[in-house]
Amino acid sequence: MVEEKQEEALSSLRDNHKQTKEGLVPSKPMKKVLISSCLLGENVKYDGGNNSIANNPFIKKLQNLNLLVLTCPETEGGLPTPRIPVELIGKKAINKDGEDKTKEFSQGAKSALKKALENGIDMAILKSKSPSCGRGEIYDGSFSKRLIKKDGISAKLLKKYSIKIFTEDELDKARKYWER
Repeated sequence: MVEEKQEEALSSLRDNHKQTKEGLVPSKPMKKVLISSCLLGENVKYDGGNNSIANNPFIKKLQNLNLLVLTCPETEGGLPTPRIPVELIGKKAINKDGEDKTKEFSQGAKSALKKALENGIDMAILKSKSPSCGRGEIYDGSFSKRLIKKDGISAKLLKKYSIKIFTEDELDKARKYWER
């Protein structure tokens, strides 16, 4: 298992580096990617689970090259795991019990942005439909699994800073963007 991981890392390096007399050097700058922690298998989802896509070849490559910067805006904003589900109602993050969690969501969004800016990140792979990370569509606030066209709080903030957002359903597009 350890040898297999080392070979994957070496293979990723060979694919993205060229041999010089000084050794292997990057053939182009290696860009870091912000990614939702739940997508890498961390159990930070509201129900204590995750949405792992860690076996995807592109994600494995980025991980082997140490180019992933993990974020979970909800836990970074102070919410526990597990937690009561939250959806956006207007500009507010309200949990299923009617409690306002906007402050925690805003703090988490600022944490995600700080990580992105500190690491020179221009793209992120975030969890679709999430009230934090969703891009393009999220749940409508009725806790009935109906979707509306809207961004989550963190995705919206990252987009304001020209960070390109992809979801786990768009990994081919994300890979092409990263390789450009």
